[in-house]
Amino acid sequence: MKCHIPGPNVKVLGRTIHALARFGDELYLESLSDSILLRTLNAAESAYAMVKFNKTFFSYFNYNYYSTEDKEGLKCKISMKSALNTFKSPTHMDKQVENLEIKLDPESCKLIFIVKCKHGIVKTHFVSILDCKAMQAVYTKDLVPNRITSSHKILSEALSNFQSSDDQMTIEANSNSMILRNYVDSNMDLTKIIRTQINIKSQEFESYVIGTDTTITFTMKEFKALLAFAEALTLPLQLHFEVTGKPAVFIVHNGSTFEANFVLATSKPDMQTQTSSTQNTTTVERKRKDINGDVQNSVRKKPHLGVDTSSLNEDSHLFNYIEMPEDKDLVDNGKIDSHIHNQINISQNVNMCEKMDYDNIPPSPTSKLKIKTIFKRCFESTFDPRSIQGSVLAENSDSE
Repeated sequence: MKCHIPGPNVKVLGRTIHALARFGDELYLESLSDSILLRTLNAAESAYAMVKFNKTFFSYFNYNYYSTEDKEGLKCKISMKSALNTFKSPTHMDKQVENLEIKLDPESCKLIFIVKCKHGIVKTHFVSILDCKAMQAVYTKDLVPNRITSSHKILSEALSNFQSSDDQMTIEANSNSMILRNYVDSNMDLTKIIRTQINIKSQEFESYVIGTDTTITFTMKEFKALLAFAEALTLPLQLHFEVTGKPAVFIVHNGSTFEANFVLATSKPDMQTQTSSTQNTTTVERKRKDINGDVQNSVRKKPHLGVDTSSLNEDSHLFNYIEMPEDKDLVDNGKIDSHIHNQINISQNVNMCEKMDYDNIPPSPTSKLKIKTIFKRCFESTFDPRSIQGSVLAENSDSE
């Protein structure tokens, strides 16, 4: 295989390599009669990416340059880290690189990148081939009931509202709108998590076709990578998906030049923690009203702080209310515990005065403040009584 890529397209190839690097650690390259395929797969095998560059992307293309007998193209696997070394700064590559030549010779077991820069500078990178095989995933993108085409700006602005610590995202699509929210596991401490939900109307998208109302959940890391790829190339993003459990396909293409497919596995959301914000608000307000009514009607309910907050759900509160014992439980042989009695409403003290033993009333707590601190200034060597302004209530008894 041998091909030449013009300077403006080198930037696109560099962006592609950086986007694929956020998916997997290995890069699969396959040359066909009319295109070159780049593929990668993440370690968890939950995200797959494939980018196809057609012949129109190259200024020169020969998929079978070094082999005249075999009509099939060459296949190889290289390290993603080695590919990144060739495209360290793809942002300014179109201004520095005039031409890029890629050669794949199976006999030398090397993938050669020859970068021809301005001012006659030539950089040659020899990348070792790890294996001579290809990888391919099986998925459906054309016959799915749900298809959405969105501008990268809308999704980028929506994604900027989420926290960097969010690992997964849930999309709930219906005929009128699409809801984006961060996925929260029921085992997480909900008191330390920020819930984010964004509702985007169907009119905001370039194309919006929802045949079946569906809720899917996928990883946030790969979604940010493919969205950054579409944003760097200023291209729209297409989303094709079916039902929960089937993979979601994100497509970025530029006419007949190249096409990128990003396939993300989906999982079923936890419905107990993924309810809509409207339902959550109504439930929380209703519970708050019930609690406020109970507090006003019953003065015996006291907050109990010894609660394990790690298992609180979204409608839980930091305070759980417990019932105080009745009056007959507090009275024992005409005596009452003074500590518990002080926690009861004053109106109850009036009704219980006859039951109290006034001979056993505990004394008032003594102050830990020493009497000397009250006259602290009198013991200071620099104290001048004349500095005190105002009338003298008690004059000095001595003649001086």
